[in-house]
Amino acid sequence: MNKIHWFCVSNPDGKRFPEWRRSFGVSGSGLVFVPAAMAGDETEMNVMLGASGDGQSTAVHLDHHFVPSDWLKREFPKHLKLIEMVESRAQTALDEIGRPQAAAILD
Repeated sequence: MNKIHWFCVSNPDGKRFPEWRRSFGVSGSGLVFVPAAMAGDETEMNVMLGASGDGQSTAVHLDHHFVPSDWLKREFPKHLKLIEMVESRAQTALDEIGRPQAAAILD
């Protein structure tokens, strides 16, 4: 797999979320990785195994599992809006660092 560039957003006012929960990655090919824990009720391990079983690339960052955002949206649509917010931030991050390719964040 390509190298993944990791990003972290700051904590919202009055909140203290751990860094891994505020992180996302973008691969060299533009694939956005979000925390598997965004699936909600499922454990990170189950989400990662499901993604792997579906032939998806997965990653580990800060000792937590990350899966492709487009896969997570399809499999766990309950959190669609939150995942789309992360994807939007990923595109902004790519624009800020001057990456020419767009992140693969649209269906």
